[in-house]
Amino acid sequence: MKRNPVLVPSVLAAVALAWGCFPEDRRTETVDAQAAWQSRAAWPPEVVAHVDSGNAAFRDKGLEEALRHYTTATEGMPDNAAAWFGVNMAQLALGNRAAADSALDMARKAAPGVSLIHATEPDSTESPDEVPK
Repeated sequence: MKRNPVLVPSVLAAVALAWGCFPEDRRTETVDAQAAWQSRAAWPPEVVAHVDSGNAAFRDKGLEEALRHYTTATEGMPDNAAAWFGVNMAQLALGNRAAADSALDMARKAAPGVSLIHATEPDSTESPDEVPK
């Protein structure tokens, strides 16, 4: 898969739009926020629309609808890490761990080095099987 360097910062923009960031995520230095917003301008309009619609549906707990939008965005732009990350989050919220892990792998391939989508030390207070709600 050919990697587009403008997609790496797109992950932060999509995460910030969709779910807000936890305080520790805001401190990541792997992505420049301004670059993230600028790179989003390079996305095809239909991909922007589907990611935005997926974000809105996810916030409103419309998980199946969010998943449909994010999946459509990945079909329109297969190397869009933000769309794959959305698929991951929706699948996790739906309890589909294997599908979520597969989507996360795709996001990581599209945006290598972005700390928001890469494993860090596990939180000792959480079980690996717990899914954030």
